[in-house]
Amino acid sequence: MDSVATIGGYFVGPIKKHCGYLFHYNSNIKDLKEKIQKLRDKRDGVQLEIGAANRNGQVIAPEVGTWIEKVRNILDEDVEANKISLDGWCPRYYLSRNAKKKTLEIDGLLSDAAPFVTRVSFPPPLRIGSSSIEGIMDFESRTKMRKEVLEALRTDKVNMIAICGMGGIGKTTMAKEVAKRAKDDKLFDEVVMAVVSQNQDLRNIQVHIAEMLGLQLVEENPLVRAKRLNNRLSMDSKSVLLILDDVWDALDLEAVGIPYGGQHNICKILLTSRSEEACTQMKTQIFPINILSEEEAWNLFKEMAGNCIDTPGLHPIAKEVAKECGGLPIAIVTVGRALENKSEFEWSAALQELKNAIPKNISGLDSKVYSSIELSYSYLKSDEAKSCFLLCCLFPEDYDILIEFLVRYGVGQRLFAKIDTVAEARNRVHAIVKNLKRSFLLLDSEEGEEHVKMHDVVRDVAISIAENNGFLVRCNETMEEWPEKDSCECSTAISLVSKELKRYPSVLECPKLELLQLSCDEDTLQMLPPNLFTGMKGLKVLFLFGMSFPSLPQSINVLQNLRTLQFVSCEITDVSAIGELRKLEILSFLNSKIEELPGEMRNLSHLKFLELTECSDLERIPPNLLSSLSHLEELYMFGVHRVDWEPMEGNKEEEGANAISLTELMSLSYMVALKIQIPNIKVLPKDLPFKNETIKFQIFSGYNKEIDEDNFKEYYHYLFKNSLGLARCDVSAIAECQILLQLFKKSEILKLKDIRDLKNIVYELDKEGFQCLKVLEVCDSDDVEYVMDATSNQNPRVACPTLESLELVDLPNLKEIYHSQFLERSFSRVCFGNLKSLRLRTLPRLIGFCTGVGPVELVQPSLNREVGRIGTDEVTNLEKQKMTDIQQHKLFSSNTILWAPNLENLELGRADSLEVVFDLEGPKANTDHQRIAVFAQLKTLELEDLSELRYVWKNVPLGIQGFQKLTSIEVRYCHRLRYLFPSSIAKLLVQLQSVLIHKCDAIENIVQRDGEEEATDIILFPRVSSLTLRYLPKMMSSCIEAYSFEWSSIKKIFLIDCPKLKTIGSEIQSKRKSKKINGELDSGPNEHELRSPGFLRRCLECVPRPKNYGLMAVSDQDTTNKSQRSYSVKKEVRTSSRFMHLSRWTKVTDCHIDIQSINCWP
Repeated sequence: MDSVATIGGYFVGPIKKHCGYLFHYNSNIKDLKEKIQKLRDKRDGVQLEIGAANRNGQVIAPEVGTWIEKVRNILDEDVEANKISLDGWCPRYYLSRNAKKKTLEIDGLLSDAAPFVTRVSFPPPLRIGSSSIEGIMDFESRTKMRKEVLEALRTDKVNMIAICGMGGIGKTTMAKEVAKRAKDDKLFDEVVMAVVSQNQDLRNIQVHIAEMLGLQLVEENPLVRAKRLNNRLSMDSKSVLLILDDVWDALDLEAVGIPYGGQHNICKILLTSRSEEACTQMKTQIFPINILSEEEAWNLFKEMAGNCIDTPGLHPIAKEVAKECGGLPIAIVTVGRALENKSEFEWSAALQELKNAIPKNISGLDSKVYSSIELSYSYLKSDEAKSCFLLCCLFPEDYDILIEFLVRYGVGQRLFAKIDTVAEARNRVHAIVKNLKRSFLLLDSEEGEEHVKMHDVVRDVAISIAENNGFLVRCNETMEEWPEKDSCECSTAISLVSKELKRYPSVLECPKLELLQLSCDEDTLQMLPPNLFTGMKGLKVLFLFGMSFPSLPQSINVLQNLRTLQFVSCEITDVSAIGELRKLEILSFLNSKIEELPGEMRNLSHLKFLELTECSDLERIPPNLLSSLSHLEELYMFGVHRVDWEPMEGNKEEEGANAISLTELMSLSYMVALKIQIPNIKVLPKDLPFKNETIKFQIFSGYNKEIDEDNFKEYYHYLFKNSLGLARCDVSAIAECQILLQLFKKSEILKLKDIRDLKNIVYELDKEGFQCLKVLEVCDSDDVEYVMDATSNQNPRVACPTLESLELVDLPNLKEIYHSQFLERSFSRVCFGNLKSLRLRTLPRLIGFCTGVGPVELVQPSLNREVGRIGTDEVTNLEKQKMTDIQQHKLFSSNTILWAPNLENLELGRADSLEVVFDLEGPKANTDHQRIAVFAQLKTLELEDLSELRYVWKNVPLGIQGFQKLTSIEVRYCHRLRYLFPSSIAKLLVQLQSVLIHKCDAIENIVQRDGEEEATDIILFPRVSSLTLRYLPKMMSSCIEAYSFEWSSIKKIFLIDCPKLKTIGSEIQSKRKSKKINGELDSGPNEHELRSPGFLRRCLECVPRPKNYGLMAVSDQDTTNKSQRSYSVKKEVRTSSRFMHLSRWTKVTDCHIDIQSINCWP
């Protein structure tokens, strides 16, 4: 029995154990689930620890990695076990036993993990906050820029970009929006932001970046801190967008620990800065952010100010207040919120304060808006820059400030250190202005590089600062009298601008006054009090604009410290008192009515600058007056027609004793700039050179008014290039004038009109070939046959190597631009290698750019040996074809097609002999040959009134490259042209934005198929925003073949008198569908249908538009509305269902359509 009991004992335990798996099935499964959850939680905690360690650049212990791997295996097995059990393949016994076993294993792992987890909490990831005015980012200007910045961030080659703009324009707001979109789009794993500010505390910048990365920087050594931060940002497993906000100066990224450059593309950098100079030094791609458009500004202002502005009495005032904010977001938000729900009186008071630049009572404007802009002013590194900035506030709002005025004010006030000449001061001021523009304190002007503008709000800030420096600025059109005397007595600068200024104080005591600027209406007679200047003995600059008085006040003789005196558009009978101003250095009579210069001016021995530009009434300059101005550096006399000049030959007595001689100017040793207009070249000295051989000159011979307007419009240009203009003279007279031949060699701009007996422009005028010439314009010269005739020229130097612009107009006998025979291609290409603009008009005998040059291949020179493998017979046939084809007159033949590789603008009109613009015929290259891009820089193409033109592009070889930068093409009055683009060219035009075709009687299609492309090929015009088709009687469609057009950027369509037009949109149809649609064309719509909204909708559906948007809706009023955008079609529209020849329906977004007279009914 004992043995039986013993044997039973051996079995009872195991049986009990295994039976327990069945009995405790539910509890074992439950325990396992609880343990697995605990294990997951523990694993997540360990992962947080690992993440924190990785962020701090620490090495993970091997046992931790082993533990993570074991946990992963167990959890994976649990997933598989659940799958099997769900399929019913595992009995309860085995599930329970495995659960018990897994539970014990998990207990061991949980015990092993105890040392790994040391914290119960972790800081949440820091995120970049959003803007408080997020609605601004929905505006079109901001949406467009955000997309551009994000696209740049997606580009592999771009490592660092910058958003630049003036203070308060929304740079930080834009950066935060970009950060949000980049994170949402999963462009980066992490997005961090740090403020740099003015002082550039590197340690503080490191701390901000580290905190957002979860990195703890405890080291004191700056090199170690930078290295740890660099390692963290360079982790291969994490892509980072680092935003550095408010950068004022170039930041040493290496010292901070920020990786940059091509090898560190895992970390990209986005800067915001109000200093373009700093961003340029850091070699960033710059995205300037502009002010809001007028509509955007008003919408934002309405949102800030609330519904109160909708009341009838307040609405016009609110409009004016919003306008005073100048589209600057921070000003709009601040002013709008400050005036929300305020009374009409408060709004009117605020408007007056804004107009007078003294908004003391508008809450937040001074502390938020003005202080932000004033910070930029304070950060300017030189007193000269600050002074130039403050001078700009002397002019009215929205004024195009001539930078030359700043030069003259600065010279008069001695603002510039170590400056001896006016030219040096001019260079200094233009450099300062560029710096101010790069700091966004000044703006570009539409008038060009010699003008500048100041934003209205920035001007208000400048006036506020200037008032503390003694400035008194009043620009009020209705102001009739001077401000109170008390406000003037302590002033250092006074600017009064008014159309009604009539009453002046009899005397003013202004002992500190250095600058006085008075501007009045040109038609108002001003009577300045005799003693007006008595109390202004310290005056250094006097500027009078639009004033009329018989003579200068007697008190002007007390201004013995005056250095700059400027009359602009003034009418003065007697200016003899100027002779008493012996310290005068700058004297200008710009566009003023004076009849003679007084002999007393001989006393002005310190005069450096004299301007008589557009003094059209000036008749007399006393002889020897100009030569007496021994220190004269610059003389400007354009638009002076009545002065008598003494001829250098012939009967000198005919001009009388009052005639002046150009030899007076030749003796002035300080002369560095001369801008003068003379009646003819006879007044030029034959061989007497200027004493200063480096003199800058702009000399025009001829008084014809039409010549003036057409040839020299740069009356107010002071940064001019060496220029010559000759009109109505014989080439023999030019050849006899040695000084003229010397000036040719230095000329950068040459303009010729009505030059007789001139056949070969370049080599007849300068045997060395105009080595400095950049601009050549020739018109109305009947004898010209060639611009360059190199057939007999033996000079090895290339003619016009720097030529950038060539304009030839009304030359009835011009045959070729370049005439030569079989010169080397390299020589010819260098001739026009810099040519950017070519304008050719009214050249009836022009047969080509050059017709006598040997063949030029369209492959790189290194590949010529491959082309050389063509057989002899093939070459012979090719030459025969060339001889036949050469009978057609082509502007650019296959021989000259590569001569102007940098041409950007081409205008061709009234060249009655030309049949082809671009002939691209040339030897075909194999598929592995690299072709040279043809006209790769061409941007605009304008063709007009070419009576024989049949092809714009002809003989396009397979695989042609080029024309990829063409943005605009306009074709008018070309009545033999049947189509515009061959399909192979159309595919290249990825930058094309505007197409205009006007009155071309034979044109049938925009695109003509010219190859073996599949019918499903897509002609893609992704950038075309404007399409204009007018008066085209045979125009039928975009393309005669079955092509698909995608016009994803179309904004404006204008159609008029295209009676046969079927479609300008997408056209891909099966034969069955096409047959059905054609059947519908047999009958036209009745009058009721023509007027119905449904028919108008069908007409609109046919136009090209972005795809995948569905149909657009058209109302009974012939307008469609979406998001407050309107699209209109005139009610007199007359169209037909032929115009609906489409099968791909898409939607017009933001597109204006104007359809007139598309009549196709018999």
